[in-house]
Amino acid sequence: MKFKLIPSLSIAVLALGGVAAQGGAWSQCGGIGWTGVTNCISGYTCTVLNPYYSQCLPGGSSSTTTTTTTTTRISTTLSTTTQTSTSPSSSPTSGLKYWFSFGDSYTATGFSATGNQPSTQNPLGNPTYPGQTTSNGPNWIDVVTVKYNRSLTYTYNFAVSGATIDNALVNSLNVPSMTDQVSTWMTRYSTKPATAPWQADNTMFSAFIGINDIGNSYSRSDINTFIDTLLTAEFKLLDRIYTSGGRNFLFHNIPPMERSPLISGQSSWATQEKAVITTWNSKLQTYISNFKSSHSGVNTFLVDANAQFTMVLNNPTSYGLSSDVRSSGSSQQLFWADVYHPNTVMHDVLGKEVARVAQVGGFW
Repeated sequence: MKFKLIPSLSIAVLALGGVAAQGGAWSQCGGIGWTGVTNCISGYTCTVLNPYYSQCLPGGSSSTTTTTTTTTRISTTLSTTTQTSTSPSSSPTSGLKYWFSFGDSYTATGFSATGNQPSTQNPLGNPTYPGQTTSNGPNWIDVVTVKYNRSLTYTYNFAVSGATIDNALVNSLNVPSMTDQVSTWMTRYSTKPATAPWQADNTMFSAFIGINDIGNSYSRSDINTFIDTLLTAEFKLLDRIYTSGGRNFLFHNIPPMERSPLISGQSSWATQEKAVITTWNSKLQTYISNFKSSHSGVNTFLVDANAQFTMVLNNPTSYGLSSDVRSSGSSQQLFWADVYHPNTVMHDVLGKEVARVAQVGGFW
């Protein structure tokens, strides 16, 4: 099923007679190396997120709030859940500096490898933060890059809405699959160009993929063996990255899509898809373990997105959300942005967990 991308939030810089230029909603307003505006429009406050990035966030009525480049690090630990990551075989030593991400609409921000490259001023490169997301605002990779990171990180996000692992196996929207995304990375970045001189110990490769593969295949009679076909294809792509020097790999398992408004109202579909997602997530852990043991020097990190979504869906009011978890809309008090995608609040929770897993795993 094709879903329309939520337009990116408008980010403007205003100059009104005699008043200093002001940053618009969600725009950068400070940080080490920042030379742009340090004030925000009315209703937004310039908030320090880390030494490298301050951002105009909702709250406050002052339009002349200034920023500083020092801050106490925001805790990324979620006290209400415990997740695990696989222990690094050799912990990275340089901190996360480069991040290459592959996936679908849960990750996509509209990045183009031929556009502006990530920089200190804009660590996500293009388009303007938060990009073209399906969350009515920043998504999980946005907030990890600019809010919950523990080092300045340049993020190259190849994810595309509607993507599957390989269009030859499951072609949901005829958009660039993970196979195509990795091919673009191989062509433009595998040789460590001047635009991204990454090294094994300071670079992460992440894959949040499979939602569309399952959504278009869960009713197959051979779905259990087909999952192996799909995961084998995914890990062959990661093997290409490993051969090019990649050593740090982060994975998400599949959220409880059976609880989305699209599926939850169809009890037979929901039961069937839930069972397939459970099988996928179990097999994914096995494939990660096998990949790590068969590739020398690899560090793997697993984010339990299923548990994170379940945690918030079961206790929405604890996160400032409406108790209605079946409706969808642009209000950030609703869990779902549309019938298949969560709003920013869930992405923020997931982003915290990604940062926590990377930290516990020894990357940060």
